[in-house]
Amino acid sequence: MKKKNIIYILLIILVTSAYYYQRDESTSNNIGITDLSTQPIYQSDRMETMVYDPTGKLNYKIVADTVKRFDNTGETLFESPDFTLYNSDANKTWHILAKHATLTKDKLLYLNKQVVLTNLSPDSQLHKIITDSAKIDLTTQIVTSRDKVTIEGANFTSTGIGLLGNLHDKTADILENVKTYYNTPNITDNLTDN
Repeated sequence: MKKKNIIYILLIILVTSAYYYQRDESTSNNIGITDLSTQPIYQSDRMETMVYDPTGKLNYKIVADTVKRFDNTGETLFESPDFTLYNSDANKTWHILAKHATLTKDKLLYLNKQVVLTNLSPDSQLHKIITDSAKIDLTTQIVTSRDKVTIEGANFTSTGIGLLGNLHDKTADILENVKTYYNTPNITDNLTDN
């Protein structure tokens, strides 16, 4: 082989190698980069958490099938949440169930799908609140809803649209289209929409 041909072969090998090296570098730089700010900072299956106030008293207990905490928004998402609220004497006051819930950094709890709030105080006239969505301020214990609401109590059942209540005071008011039935504890099975 001539020297000239060897130089051409080496030059072709050098150019080809440079091409493949450059191509590998560009594809390795294009590997999918995930935006971690939209990813949960932690997630868990079958979680149980106790939340205490600054003096060490139990405020509420949360059990959920799955939990995801997002640092960028400060929100925590719950699937099948089961909340129990406690008073200052560490007595259970309310049991809250829903299909989904979101807890914000401002301690606002948004409940969605099959929301049931059950009063655990035996002496209260208000026993249960049923709706499709509700918002609870865990600091003030004010509960609101814009959806259809059913309230069950001692010998009465009320239905209507919208809710404003106070879990601490064990009060709840339906805001519109109120219908109340007395001495009919199982009336919720027979109610129809108007």
